[in-house]
Amino acid sequence: MSTASGPQDADLSIYLHAELLPNIRQITLYLSLPPIPVLEGIRPEIRLSESCKSVTVSLSKPFDHVAETIKLPARVTDATRQTLNINTATSSPGKPTSGGYDYSVRMYIDPGDPVLTPRDELIDDYVPWTAADMASSTRIRCRGCGTPFLRESHPHHGAGENDQSILRGWLWKDLPSGNWAEMMDFWHCHKPDPHEDNPKSDAAAALKLEDQNAQIKGFGASSRVEAIPGTVLIDVPTFLLSEADCVNLKKGNTEEARATSAEESLKRTLECATCNAIIGMEDPSARGWRLLKANVSLNTNVPSSGSDEDQWQSYPAQMIVAAQLLELIERESARRFVVHCGQKSGLLLWVFNPDLRYSNSSSGHSINAQQAMKVFFQETLEIDKLLAPEIGNPSPLSVEELELPSMVYQATSEALQSSNQMLPPTARQFNEWQVGLLSRFSRLQAT
Repeated sequence: MSTASGPQDADLSIYLHAELLPNIRQITLYLSLPPIPVLEGIRPEIRLSESCKSVTVSLSKPFDHVAETIKLPARVTDATRQTLNINTATSSPGKPTSGGYDYSVRMYIDPGDPVLTPRDELIDDYVPWTAADMASSTRIRCRGCGTPFLRESHPHHGAGENDQSILRGWLWKDLPSGNWAEMMDFWHCHKPDPHEDNPKSDAAAALKLEDQNAQIKGFGASSRVEAIPGTVLIDVPTFLLSEADCVNLKKGNTEEARATSAEESLKRTLECATCNAIIGMEDPSARGWRLLKANVSLNTNVPSSGSDEDQWQSYPAQMIVAAQLLELIERESARRFVVHCGQKSGLLLWVFNPDLRYSNSSSGHSINAQQAMKVFFQETLEIDKLLAPEIGNPSPLSVEELELPSMVYQATSEALQSSNQMLPPTARQFNEWQVGLLSRFSRLQAT
């Protein structure tokens, strides 16, 4: 129990935030103290743990009862102890800001730490819920109220609905990446022509056979992904199912969109029949329904005993959006995006670091190191000027477009603003950009 030394003693706290900088083999540790006059000139003391994997920061007397500990994103060198002591002893008082007093120190990473091993930031599985995670018994339900959306069982193809003897579980399949459609279009436009001068070949018959194969194998010009009864198709943000395989869903309002095509005008939201939460939307082109990963929960693990309540899992919307951005980075080699929900305004994002390792002591966050994307963002009122500039007015930025459902867009915007306030005051702004973090999925951390 702390001893009170004044009316403001209850407000005393230390905020810590550490970011891994692998390119320069360092960790930056930020220390923030509240804007209390009695703290002016107080130097925090930084102590490194025996394992060199965590730090504890405390204040000098009469506030020596105030302390905070976090685990570092990587192990640092033992020589860092002396550096920290020197910095603490010789540093000037923290820089006063509107948020309080800020300090920052650099620590060198241990050369043997695995975090320094060269790696592609996209080589890790960054997509939550793929076919590899699913079982035939996996089910989908409402994230809010727990209402199930997938039928309990599905008859084998060719069996009658009442033939329970051959009921089978659900089949889960991953859809190909966005590169698939581009490569198929390229192949269809540039495929080799049959040799008409070859007397042994029938050009017309060859073309006919080729077109038939293209439609069967899915690379024809008119081929497209369609929902398959009894099968759940999975892409980065959604599950695609046939309407007949869904239960407890009702059609809601037409999803707002800037485009006015007849096909898009038919898109309607899908709502939970119990709590009216928006769960997904119709997809007329795929002849199915898309359920948003951000709005559902799944029981991917087979329950070990009795109830399966503890087996259900869900992921925040920001993590799904981060996976979409990573997929676009991998496919389009882009780092700047216009993100919107069909309105004229939206967010301009610059993915500064796709694979940030950090830890902090804010409430609601684990003291362990976490994985995220460091994103610079700013609001833009006219996204069309960035996506389709007028003739003679080229866009100053090379950007890709990411359109999100309105509820996912709102959750992403709130996550960026919230993470901005979580950062130390001196790290919240970069020129005209605000700085935020989007939590990123990691299969290693998930297991």
